[in-house]
Amino acid sequence: MSAGSAAIPQLKAAPRAEQIAERLEGGPWRGLELALLPPDVADDEAVARAIDTVRRGTDGHELALTVEAPVSWPSGAFVRVDRLTEEARACIERSARFAEAIGSPVLTIHLYAPLAPDEFRAAPPLDEEAVHEFLRFFAVACEARGVTPLVENVPPVLRMRVGGVFLSQVGGHWRDLRRWHARVPELRFTFDTSHAGLFRTFAAAYPSLFGLESDEELDLARYVEELAPSLEVAHVSDAHGLVGEGLPLGDGELDLDPVIRRLGELCRFVVAEVNEPDPARSPAMKDGYRRIEQALAAAAEPLPRPPRRLPTGAADWSLVLGRRDPVPALLELQERFGGRRVLVTGGAGSIGRALASFLGGLRPERITLVDTHEAALTADRRAREPVEPVAHVLCDIRDAGRVERAVAEARPDVVFHLAAYKHVDWAELYPEEFVDTNLAGSWNVLRAAERAGVDTVVVASTDKAALAASVYGRTKRFMEQLTAFAAREAGGRRIAVRFVNVLGTAGSVSELFLRQAREGIPLTVTDAGMIRYWITMAHAATLAAHSALLAREDVALATASDAVTLTVGDLAERIWRAAGRRGAAAVDVVGIRPGETMSEVLVGPGEELGTERFQGIAPIEGDVPTAAPAWVLERLPERGSREDVRAVWLEALSRPGLLAPATR
Repeated sequence: MSAGSAAIPQLKAAPRAEQIAERLEGGPWRGLELALLPPDVADDEAVARAIDTVRRGTDGHELALTVEAPVSWPSGAFVRVDRLTEEARACIERSARFAEAIGSPVLTIHLYAPLAPDEFRAAPPLDEEAVHEFLRFFAVACEARGVTPLVENVPPVLRMRVGGVFLSQVGGHWRDLRRWHARVPELRFTFDTSHAGLFRTFAAAYPSLFGLESDEELDLARYVEELAPSLEVAHVSDAHGLVGEGLPLGDGELDLDPVIRRLGELCRFVVAEVNEPDPARSPAMKDGYRRIEQALAAAAEPLPRPPRRLPTGAADWSLVLGRRDPVPALLELQERFGGRRVLVTGGAGSIGRALASFLGGLRPERITLVDTHEAALTADRRAREPVEPVAHVLCDIRDAGRVERAVAEARPDVVFHLAAYKHVDWAELYPEEFVDTNLAGSWNVLRAAERAGVDTVVVASTDKAALAASVYGRTKRFMEQLTAFAAREAGGRRIAVRFVNVLGTAGSVSELFLRQAREGIPLTVTDAGMIRYWITMAHAATLAAHSALLAREDVALATASDAVTLTVGDLAERIWRAAGRRGAAAVDVVGIRPGETMSEVLVGPGEELGTERFQGIAPIEGDVPTAAPAWVLERLPERGSREDVRAVWLEALSRPGLLAPATR
């Protein structure tokens, strides 16, 4: 151990005789953290039995003992720092009594308020006074027993010991621990490396769910130094992606040795808290203990810090809409994308970049971003860390041969086809360009995916396809039908997903309003009464990702299940206020552009919105006809020029009734 370091390595066990005996095999070991289970604090007799078990099991061993409180109470209710029930009071006092009796100087409790995903999305702000009451009681109960009260940071997704997936509004960020230490100064800290690593990964992939802009300030070194003045215990294990928690040291992606050495200077105890497949056995935990010993024996060095990045300058669009973003179905998505290969066309666009960042948290083998915009591809490549498995490919989807080579080389399991022209008024002026990209280009992608044996293809459509009232809407309706045709012909999983207006995308009215509001100049509103559906960029990313799950259920068409409906005028007012402006928004009314309508719908004739399958997405029920694709493919020349091919698509686009949806 380095000079001046007093950190004691520890193993971890429940107060069960057989588990303690197993942990102490193969020693000597210097310490043991006891994790109380709900039955251990059920009543005074249960506490006495747990105390006796630990005393008997550790008799004759020179061990430093510490204690962690249960994650749930005997009734089954989770420990929540915003709910000081009578059961919580009694169990906190019993936990403190247990710690005192076995000679532990500390008692750790998680700083969290677990909520199921549906509860989390709908939850009001955390009751700060209730949290203060809980933590104040916890601190007093511990100090009355001569025990130091500790609060521990938590991961973004809580996979509780009793089963289930939960989230918490508090406890993931180091700022939460510091803020509650400031309000309850008796509190000190337990720092969990795995939890911090997972929280940073989540913040990089999907920051808005916790009100963040990015993962800036969330590296392990920052956690350690911010918590340093009040650190008592460290829980050390590795992490991987969004859900790989408590991994054996060296099995994840955290560089732990320098962190452990620094923690050895700051903490009293360093626990090898590794999740064993069989809790009755602890080979990985003991290996972690030895690695901690080795790291502590080396001289500590300043922890490396990642380079600073330019601020995004983005708005918190979830606040503009007045609700949280959808909670992703992480376990299902991890199973679908972890270790797989993904290709995204339009990958340098706003939604493509957000989707790539989100999927990156699931740790696919490779993400290939295909785009024709050189500057945007270059900017995305520079913004990502070199270790990220992202390839950038300059490719025009209108070039069938080039697309086929790009898909064949990437060998993706899933393709997200996001590349398209999207501005309604431009489609009225340049229908041939929209046909080349949205139709011929989409067919190139679908055909290349079929030839490469791609399992799943997700094609981006729009709510403007529901009624197909504009040239752009008709191209997107056609894309939906092309997708269904490809599924029937190839037998693969193919799904089209209708996006709505996505806040903050490049070139969108929301991005324009934000820039104008920040500069304090009038917002250029087409018509304040126009009604539109709105979602955030994060919602768009999960909409695409969840579509890949729905495709496996043979869903052909889906859309946002709960998009927010606002007039353009209402959106302008909200963005004006979000930019810090007071009073009514200053606006210039410029009038409706060609092809635009006063209102839009999510589903058209012959369609119905189905039941929400994952948060923020629902299938559209109804047959997707394929007459238009069949008509085109019968007429496409095998070796025709681009003009010849374009003429066939244009004729199909304008033929009355060819794109009409099936009626019930």
